[in-house]
Amino acid sequence: MANQKPHLLLSGIGRNEDFQSRNQARGSGVPLRDRHTHGIALKQQYTDALARHQARQSEPPIPITEETGIYVEIVGFADAELPLDKLDNRAFELRSCRKVDGREIATVFIPDPKRDAFQKKVHEYLNKDRAKGKPANQALIDSIAEIKLADLRSFWTDAQELFPEPADQSVWWELWLKKRATDLSAKEVAEQLAERLNAELSSTSLSFFDSFVILIKASAKQLESAPELIANLEELRRAKQTPNAFIAMPAKEQHEWANELAERIRVDESTTTAITVLDTGVNYYHPVLRQVTTQQLAQAWEPSWPLYDNYQPTYSLASYNDHGSRQAGLAALGELDKSLLATHEIWLAYRIESGRILPPAGQNDPELYGAITVGTAAKLEINNPEFSRVYSLAITSPADSISGQPSSWSAEIDQFAFGLEDDLQRLFVISAGNNHTLCATVDYWDQVHLADIEDPAQAWNALTVGAYTEKTINDDPSFAGWAPFAHPGDIAPASRSSVNWGWKQQAPYKPDVVAEGGNRLLSPDGTEVSDADVVSLLTTSGRTSGLLFEMTKDTSAACALVSRQSALLMTEYPDYWPETIRGLIVHSAEWTPRMWQRFGLLQKSQSPSNAAKTMLRCVGYGVPSLARARYSANHALTLIIQDTLQPFIKSADKASGDPRLNEMQLYQLPWPVEELRKLPPELDIKLRVTLSYFIEPNPGRRGYRQRYSYQSHGLRFNVIRPGQTLENFRAAINRVANDATEDYQGVEGDGSGWLLGSRIRTRGSLHSDTWTGPAADLADMHALVVYPVGGWWKYRAGEERWQNRVRFSLIVSIDVPDSEVDIYSEVESLIETDISVET
Repeated sequence: MANQKPHLLLSGIGRNEDFQSRNQARGSGVPLRDRHTHGIALKQQYTDALARHQARQSEPPIPITEETGIYVEIVGFADAELPLDKLDNRAFELRSCRKVDGREIATVFIPDPKRDAFQKKVHEYLNKDRAKGKPANQALIDSIAEIKLADLRSFWTDAQELFPEPADQSVWWELWLKKRATDLSAKEVAEQLAERLNAELSSTSLSFFDSFVILIKASAKQLESAPELIANLEELRRAKQTPNAFIAMPAKEQHEWANELAERIRVDESTTTAITVLDTGVNYYHPVLRQVTTQQLAQAWEPSWPLYDNYQPTYSLASYNDHGSRQAGLAALGELDKSLLATHEIWLAYRIESGRILPPAGQNDPELYGAITVGTAAKLEINNPEFSRVYSLAITSPADSISGQPSSWSAEIDQFAFGLEDDLQRLFVISAGNNHTLCATVDYWDQVHLADIEDPAQAWNALTVGAYTEKTINDDPSFAGWAPFAHPGDIAPASRSSVNWGWKQQAPYKPDVVAEGGNRLLSPDGTEVSDADVVSLLTTSGRTSGLLFEMTKDTSAACALVSRQSALLMTEYPDYWPETIRGLIVHSAEWTPRMWQRFGLLQKSQSPSNAAKTMLRCVGYGVPSLARARYSANHALTLIIQDTLQPFIKSADKASGDPRLNEMQLYQLPWPVEELRKLPPELDIKLRVTLSYFIEPNPGRRGYRQRYSYQSHGLRFNVIRPGQTLENFRAAINRVANDATEDYQGVEGDGSGWLLGSRIRTRGSLHSDTWTGPAADLADMHALVVYPVGGWWKYRAGEERWQNRVRFSLIVSIDVPDSEVDIYSEVESLIETDISVET
């Protein structure tokens, strides 16, 4: 980018204001049922459930937990939500909530002393009236279609078809236990349960704020008695097994090229920035890779594993997987052919760390991959605690049935990135996973729609990377007549999407961005697809002899490239938070012309909002521009704000009750008003705003609403409209300001011009949108706010998380198509003037 200038970091310009949302809570909306018939039916069903429980308790086993009770299934009506908060109180304890055939099914634990509580509620429903003639407990009782005794399948929150069969087959399960203030810890409960059932317990475990996750190997028949033995069983999930990633210049010439390149690489010896490749290990003896990494920068999950696989040409059966070394080559140098063909010195201000998380042969035993990933990362952090890291993870597990829902793996990454325990936030770059079953006769765009993003790429705090391609040249004689499968600038054929996630109403848009992942070639008769080298990316192999260069492709390659971009930003701006680096990558991303064509075609077949959502779930915000992420220019200005707020507060005079929303931050930016007003009225200017923050996860599958939300908190941004006064802007967002403005009559100004709009850009913990319009209108858009919305912190007062402050990064840019315009200097001058006045 011409006239490269550093972005402008602003501090101390926010104004803190008490905040109340203007959005009103909606009523339950539960339709009235035939009171007598419905109430009597539910009462009888509950009585039957108690009788069945009693019948199979003829010789009750000695429980492991101190508390005893009964588990029941509460089945809702089709396409209606259960009032989960009314199923989680002193009488009922909500364990999980899943959806089957359009009906929500909640698994609820009822302590023995509270068995009569439900019957009492039904009795009140039948005999007492409330306001407006509604029965007592109407919202609860009229939302329940059926109640029955729970069985082992009631705790299964993965797809029903994945439930282990036959019943006597011994398999690994994820066992989710609720942490309880009892005489036994969750770990002790798990150990005693495994001993009682004669089951095998894994050594790895995960701990979230109110859940404890272990792996247990048993048959369904063995586990059937678990609900009778323990009162803190929450969920059963399938244990994830992560597969190893599957992996014509003569060797002598490759060595010559590699040695020449190695001689030109210069690494800043004082650097404390690293790209940590969590994979199969990196060969630190490779002539190119040894310039950027060493044995001291490598760790493995199991101490007995070699730090990388050594290629043994005389022993063809020896294990060898160089996926990690291939990733390291791209992460260090980008596409290798560009570095090989250059003649200048290559200066690097970051190193490569290697964390081996996959075994040298076969697969890991079923483990909690969150523990493996974070545990390996922790070993590296202990060795070099001063490093700033980009964690690069291109190992994924088949999506199975998660459909975008959090897994133990993705949630542990979110928890590790959030850094509540050690106050250290971390940036993870994760590949979206690859479609290995491409079909030549089906449009690749449609195939991407049908291929769900893989675990753990649904992690909210991660930067998830899909693949696109510009590689369409085929000059390989062995593929004469073969054509590129994907068009230039389009999504790569093997990339994955979140278009068909069943959890789309709550799930973030994934991938966040796309990067070069190579193409495929289509045979002349259109019946075969090939992953030819000519449309792949050149990188390092994992060998020290023989062929030193290899090809790589798909979202693994894209992940490595974006990891490199992130590290370059970290070295350029060492004071920027991981949230800011993630935000800058997204902020710089744009759809290619081909992607805009896709968007136009989608708008013809569906609503504009659905078209935008489809694009976001296929290609995210587009292809990042390293130059734009790294630098401002005279006509392209980027402002950075790193700030905090406390989302929730609890009234000191109220001993009970949920916390409420607390505060917002109002920013009046140093806006180049005079410069903008000088521009021609027909000139369209772009304003882009990106808000990036991390959340604390709540991975239990209990409906993901209100107190059971996955995210601890949410933040939103809003920008003042052209023609809107500051007082009206504040009142339109904040009920506190609204109440103080006597003449408020509604929102002023023109709210059009945004690509996505406030209704669409609210998914996940990364929100970005672009406004396009006349410079005169932009001159009015000098203020914006960041304000909180709900999350589980708001409803879990007992956890006291509501007291926490949270960090966020706000990125604002102005792009003027006329490169002769200098708005950068104008804003820089305004900032310097403000600083002088304050001084």
